[in-house]
Amino acid sequence: MTVYCSEEAHSSIQKAVELLGFGSNALRQVPVNESMQIDLAALKEVIKNDRENGLFPICVVGVAGTTNTGAIDDLEGLADICGEEGLWFHVDGAFGAWAAIAPMSKHLVAGMERADSLAFDLHKWMYLSYPIGCVLIRSTDEHRRAFSLTPTYLAHGEGECSLTGIDVPWLSDYGFELSRGFHALKAWMTLKEHGTAKFGRLIQQNIDQAHYLARLVETSPELEMALPVSLNVVCFRYTRPNLDDATLDSLNKQIEIELQEQGIAVPSIVSIRAKKYLHVAITNHRSYRGDFDVLVQEVIRIGNELA
Repeated sequence: MTVYCSEEAHSSIQKAVELLGFGSNALRQVPVNESMQIDLAALKEVIKNDRENGLFPICVVGVAGTTNTGAIDDLEGLADICGEEGLWFHVDGAFGAWAAIAPMSKHLVAGMERADSLAFDLHKWMYLSYPIGCVLIRSTDEHRRAFSLTPTYLAHGEGECSLTGIDVPWLSDYGFELSRGFHALKAWMTLKEHGTAKFGRLIQQNIDQAHYLARLVETSPELEMALPVSLNVVCFRYTRPNLDDATLDSLNKQIEIELQEQGIAVPSIVSIRAKKYLHVAITNHRSYRGDFDVLVQEVIRIGNELA
């Protein structure tokens, strides 16, 4: 059995395939296009070749917001392919799925609603404390059949609750764990207290801040964008005309360290097309535009000093 995702998909996809016992060779990591989205034509070709070689494609994983760049796969296109090929369509929306509740950004994740399953975290772009991850499965029956095992000492489903008039489902029928902590409580209470509209405004605010930061970078001669902003992630680097890429890679890594150790900001470093860039993922409801003015000023200052 074979599973498909892009080269930019999160490493958790490979771990999942390995934990299922398929082995990492069962995972097909498909090339991406210039926008860092999975290449649909390449995906179709890989699926076709696998079928011709006697393999059994079962699932395609689309990404709603890659970790490196925030790129969103063509989810409508992936849903079409999965429908044509009879494959399970899973969407990894770890943080990007939350764009669905942002007033002016819902269109970015169009097609996500066609998924058979959707994974996302609330400790990333819903501002909750770590850890709290979630998965939604479209089919209740398929979900239950995958996990339910009911020996006599755990018999249930044989009567209705006198208070509600329904038989309450057991969570142990929907996952590996027989018992587990109540992580969902903080999600439920937070949503009941604030509502999705408020979170939607904050998520839209972060997206707008990403575009604001991108404009600052684009108007600074000392800085260079890796690629256009697609969600809430901005990747850019300090540059000098007389420095080669290896030197710039080292220089930007040192800028990252200085930003952190001087207590200015906490970006990370990513490699995009074999070049290193500062990686700024904006997922804080307390960020404001002045923070990004300071960030750009300090990157240029530190870069000038080190160069």
